[in-house]
Amino acid sequence: MTKKEQKRIAQEREEERQALADEITSLHEEMAATLNNFSDTIEPDLLEYYTYYYKASQIKHSYLLRKLKKVYYEIEESRNVM
Repeated sequence: MTKKEQKRIAQEREEERQALADEITSLHEEMAATLNNFSDTIEPDLLEYYTYYYKASQIKHSYLLRKLKKVYYEIEESRNVM
C-alpha cells in the first residue's frame, strides 16, 4: 500500500470517527430530553414510551461507543504503520 493510499484511508477513518462522535453527542441530547419529558409527564402510556425509548437509546449508545472504539484503534494502528 502506498503512502497516498494510507493517507486516504486514514482520512476516511478520521471522518468516520468524527461522524460517530457527532452522532453520540446528538444521542446524549436526545437522552437528556427523554429524561426531561419522562419527569414532566404523568400519563402512563407516555411514561412507558419514554422508558422504552430511553432503554433503546442506551443500547444504541453502547453500540456507537463500541464502533467508535474500533475506528479509533484502527486510526491509531494506521498511524503506527506510517
